[in-house]
Amino acid sequence: MIEPIIKFLKEKIDNPPMVGIVLGSGLQKIASSLDDVLIIQYSDIPSFINTTVDGHAGEFIIGKVNNMNIICANGRFHYYEGLSYENTHIIIDIFHMLGCQNIITTNSSGCLESSWKPGDLMVIDSHIDMTFRNTIDIIDRKYGDKYYDSNLYRIAIESMREMNLSIRTGTYGWTLGPTYETKAEIEFMQNLDIQAVGMSTVPEIERAHDLKIKLLGIACLTNYAVGISKNPLTHTEVIEQAEKSSNQFSKLILDILKKISIS
Repeated sequence: MIEPIIKFLKEKIDNPPMVGIVLGSGLQKIASSLDDVLIIQYSDIPSFINTTVDGHAGEFIIGKVNNMNIICANGRFHYYEGLSYENTHIIIDIFHMLGCQNIITTNSSGCLESSWKPGDLMVIDSHIDMTFRNTIDIIDRKYGDKYYDSNLYRIAIESMREMNLSIRTGTYGWTLGPTYETKAEIEFMQNLDIQAVGMSTVPEIERAHDLKIKLLGIACLTNYAVGISKNPLTHTEVIEQAEKSSNQFSKLILDILKKISIS
């Protein structure tokens, strides 16, 4: 399935990208900061699947930062869309086959820390699979720094400091969705020391690890998780907060890319 996709993209892309970025819900503004932009719709690519979730446009955005070639996936795939596990990380496979040496995966997440605030950006330093797709005890499945490139992590923290952002780092918990978590589930995740929760990203992290690609993960904390805030949570709220945070998020990613280009 993937061969005709790669053949089509290589015919459109002049130079192999050095960095691939997966954009979470409402986080597409980074594309406006790229030079020499080319947009390819998923629907125009032979044999490719399309996105079905609001906030995921379904397009590759190719451009440059500091003359470094970048490819952004504006739209990812979720397990709850009825896809196979392999298709949830197909973006990473595409980035790899196009030649990306670094991957930045981003998402819009629920925040489990009451002392943090919506709009904060968190560098992911570990993750836990909360989908219960197998019988392995999840408490023994917290994956840490070997999945995340130490140099990219250092660059991200350095950029956050220079921008005077609150330094947030922590564990991301992956749930199946599409419904949001219950209060009891959030309390359970807090007991496991999870700081952010969402319905994506971990398949991408694990695939990048399998392919030995340098990876950085960043979560935009768009809302408090259920039980922390008394307000009902909707996907519309998530997208609206992500869009509010998009300027700050875009500046952070752009600064990270500039540092990568000269490192």
